[in-house]
Amino acid sequence: MTNIPFKSQVSAATPGVQKAKTKFRVFSSPPRQVPAQPGAVPPAKIMSKTPLKPVSPVLPPPTNKGLKLFPSKKIRNPDLDILSFSSNRYQIVNVIHEGGFGTVFKVLDKMLKMDVAIKLLKSDISRNPEAITQLKTEAAMSMKLSHEHIVRIHNIESEKGRFFIVMEYVDGHSLREIIDKMGALSLPAVFDITHACTEALTYAHKLGVLHRDIKPENMMINSRMRLKLVDFGLAIKMSRGRETSDFIEGSPGYMSPEQLHGLPLDAKTDVFSLAAVVCELMTGKRAFPGTARLKHMYDNEPVGIENLPPGVAQVIQCGLSRDAASRYETPAQFFEALGQVIGPLIS
Repeated sequence: MTNIPFKSQVSAATPGVQKAKTKFRVFSSPPRQVPAQPGAVPPAKIMSKTPLKPVSPVLPPPTNKGLKLFPSKKIRNPDLDILSFSSNRYQIVNVIHEGGFGTVFKVLDKMLKMDVAIKLLKSDISRNPEAITQLKTEAAMSMKLSHEHIVRIHNIESEKGRFFIVMEYVDGHSLREIIDKMGALSLPAVFDITHACTEALTYAHKLGVLHRDIKPENMMINSRMRLKLVDFGLAIKMSRGRETSDFIEGSPGYMSPEQLHGLPLDAKTDVFSLAAVVCELMTGKRAFPGTARLKHMYDNEPVGIENLPPGVAQVIQCGLSRDAASRYETPAQFFEALGQVIGPLIS
């Protein structure tokens, strides 16, 4: 098995902590001290040694008739005509990813002489005025985000009736690729990844922007071994003339229960998704692998959580509470609680 020496520069997710260079340690690594965070966030809600299963009320089954989900797996689109995307400015280098809403390309921007990533939206989305209006609104918000752990959105353009998003190109690998290759990561590696992701989410939430689609596919480790969050706030509502409340944004197994039921969202929805990713990073398995019966997706315990240290399992269970009121309020609270239980294990 190959050791990938992930390195990352992350600053503290909460005030009062000195900025430090850290590594994403995947296998054995020297002891490390977890920085203390006095008064940064409220203490962890659950700290006893015995795992506690949060009491969650039974939610009603989804009433959304037009369920729209981001697929977690790549989908080949044989009808995709990349020639319709060619232009004098952009030269397609290769396809990075094909998803439910479009295809992401690595592209050479010949004007600026630099690589960019372009998400070419599917033709049915480009023909949907309501979806395009939603896209422009959310892209305008996302373009205001400037953070070291968030991929920058440069512009929205159209050509031959097809809309596409121009964004920062990340030369690296997604956490999905890393998990598929290496399985479970070490506790120090998970701690550092969570730290960087928490910083990005805390920054965005302060500006009123939710991610809404945190998953390993949208978390990249670039060539400088820095974490980058992709697709920030660009979950497009495929309304097609119906009420947008009849449609759901998110990815099965990572979306919060309130997303699944079309309820109003706040920072706790990103907490749930982050906790699901952290669980997967620690176990090497998807926390909620079943997607066939969506309304029963979260009835069972997260896969592999019983094999984690009790304190760690408790924090993750609290982050994954079906009842949003029982969940951590913010990603910073979740990270603080995780640090308190992981600290003694890696120091």
